[in-house]
Amino acid sequence: MKEVIKNLSKDFGLNIEETELLASTLLNKPRFELYFNQEENLMLERYLRLKFNLLKNGVPIEYVTKQVQFLDFKLALFPGVFIPRLETEYFVELIRKLIQFKPQRICEIGTGCGAISVALAEMFTDSEIIATDICKVALKNAQYNVHKFNLTDRITLINTDLFLAFKNKIFDLLVCNPPYVPRERINELPKSVRDFEPRMAIDGGWGGVVFIKKLINHAFNYLKDPITFALEIDEDEVEDLNLYLKEYTENYFFIKDLFGRTRYLFVGRFRR
Repeated sequence: MKEVIKNLSKDFGLNIEETELLASTLLNKPRFELYFNQEENLMLERYLRLKFNLLKNGVPIEYVTKQVQFLDFKLALFPGVFIPRLETEYFVELIRKLIQFKPQRICEIGTGCGAISVALAEMFTDSEIIATDICKVALKNAQYNVHKFNLTDRITLINTDLFLAFKNKIFDLLVCNPPYVPRERINELPKSVRDFEPRMAIDGGWGGVVFIKKLINHAFNYLKDPITFALEIDEDEVEDLNLYLKEYTENYFFIKDLFGRTRYLFVGRFRR
């Protein structure tokens, strides 16, 4: 294995430490265990070389390993499903910290691989969660993770666009990481995002607020009073959303992420 690491390091222009880290991630084992097997393994080298080539071509490592770490959960991630990020981990932690009541029925719009819903189920142990997505592949991915963490009796997955599957005001908390990247900035995204992640999970329309405004408009018809929801946004959308929200409520505020960018919108029963 030592020779395999050396060859990969040389051929892909990486130092030994970087090569070891990637190999250990791809093989799902600690770095020190890479050297337990000192025999030459041609099939193993071919496997790693294939994966390294994918990474070199810009494929996100989460799609190569088919897994992603989200808070305390190691989630399965199907290629083509939106990759949850650090900002969303912090988003979930803010919900835990700021919410002022125990939600009984939660709706997550656009669940992707199910990361937020799985985390919320662990956070609010008495709640029922309905998680939706318009993408059937994403729902299969979410179903895998819901089953993996034994949450099938707590999380219901529905293939629908926004609230089309619902008729009444049945939720007391809505959570969503919507598509919010302004369409005019899509081409500025890194290749790994622009070329490999699902466009429908990223593209927020012109100005980035098309989906968000549609979601807010519907939310007031499907949430119990007092209306309570939490969304991720782009900081360039704050002024536009300020004007839009004032037509509905004054009970909202924005919070910055760990990098100092305004990233989250909280409406309703949250501590400021």
